[in-house]
Amino acid sequence: MLTKRSTAVLTGLLVGASAVLGSVAFAHSDTTDAPADYYEGTEGLSGDELKQALHDIIDDHTTLTYSEVKSAIPDTDADPNNSGNVILLYSGKSEPVGGNWNREHTWAKSHGDFGNAVGPGTDLHHLRPTIPDVNSRRGNLDFDNGGEEVPGAPGNFYDSDSWEPRDEVKGDVARMILYMTVRYEGDDSYPDLEPNEEVNNGKAPYHGRLSVLMEWSNQDPPDAFEKNRNNVIYEQYQHNRNPFIDHPEWVNAIWGDGETPDPDPTDPPDPDPTDPPDPDPTGPPAGCEAEATEPVDLTDNGITTSDITVSDCADHASADSAINVEITHPDRGELSIYLYAPDGTYYVLKRNGDSGADLSQTYTIDLSSETANGTWTLSVKDYAQGNTGTVTAWGVSL
Repeated sequence: MLTKRSTAVLTGLLVGASAVLGSVAFAHSDTTDAPADYYEGTEGLSGDELKQALHDIIDDHTTLTYSEVKSAIPDTDADPNNSGNVILLYSGKSEPVGGNWNREHTWAKSHGDFGNAVGPGTDLHHLRPTIPDVNSRRGNLDFDNGGEEVPGAPGNFYDSDSWEPRDEVKGDVARMILYMTVRYEGDDSYPDLEPNEEVNNGKAPYHGRLSVLMEWSNQDPPDAFEKNRNNVIYEQYQHNRNPFIDHPEWVNAIWGDGETPDPDPTDPPDPDPTDPPDPDPTGPPAGCEAEATEPVDLTDNGITTSDITVSDCADHASADSAINVEITHPDRGELSIYLYAPDGTYYVLKRNGDSGADLSQTYTIDLSSETANGTWTLSVKDYAQGNTGTVTAWGVSL
């Protein structure tokens, strides 16, 4: 399966040396339910100043015991179509309140070693119901893209050091982790929880990867279920809110460049009626072929990127765009390959897995919703220590 990680999901079939993809879109809600004066004093702030202001707003919440959390989850995570059930985080399954589920600490409780202690160990904003076996498989893994599919929870992936949740809750996971970093700043005897760019954080009070969590938050905006959950926690239990559900743009305001990202990069702006009509997006636009200027050595057990800038295309790429990738590597099974469009939308061209040395592949993708001009990025993640390689060449035909 080849997947576009955004508000759309792409599924594909590999045919010979070519992967052909199609898309399915998901809707999201744009309303905010916070009281008008709840975030008073945050106007014009960014970075650490905004983070501190939000901490001061949300830190004095009503705490629960671990047993009270289990009693609250049937309200916070209720199936809107069946009040006697809860929706499980990773599987999306609707499970009876008295059925087979347990409490998942989305911020792994070993990351800071707080266990089930009142405070971070019992904060409803990051405790969600999950299938026990899936909870156990996730363990204390950090969050990142890639891996093999999780048994019992299709659409989730994991490997030895990371966990990728299904597309429908990627943003939920990101906003829960970032809530914890703002709520728990080392005061009141609680640990100082912080995001970072690492995996294998162990008992350190850190969770990663921040850059991936930021992508997930942008690609999966808050939906009605997540917003209702925030309201129930605020009104009935803890009396504090997750600010990143109310204002997802604050993720970038604190940890990014301060610019407000487009919440749905696949949704093009309304056309100017005076503009001439766009060319047929299924036809190959002129001047849309480009290649990387030089090889790039892969980072061992890390992430490597290479950019191509396109400037002479028509407005959109085509429905049968081709991405050519050539990599020398002793074990291509260690590699996952992603394509980032100019607007930040990304596509999974290859997951780690497979066998053999080197890789020479053409991936055919429907990019007709993407603006062709701009910088396209190939991102290659090496999942194992000890082998090195090189992106010898790659190119786009849009």
